[in-house]
Amino acid sequence: MPGFPDKFMPFMDEPPGARVSAGTIGVYGKAIRALRSFTNETVNKEPKWRHPRTELTTGYQPSTY
Repeated sequence: MPGFPDKFMPFMDEPPGARVSAGTIGVYGKAIRALRSFTNETVNKEPKWRHPRTELTTGYQPSTY
């Protein structure tokens, strides 16, 4: 294609703000990773009544009979 390198050279250059966005996403990704690990350690757990044993149990505990 005649004139290809000259005509489309701006698309081969680094876009403006690329370094800033790359640095920002690195910090953002670390923060999200930390929050996800915190959630997995504290909230993401099976209830105590759900188990692979043969007896049937529930989480229901009536306050009065």
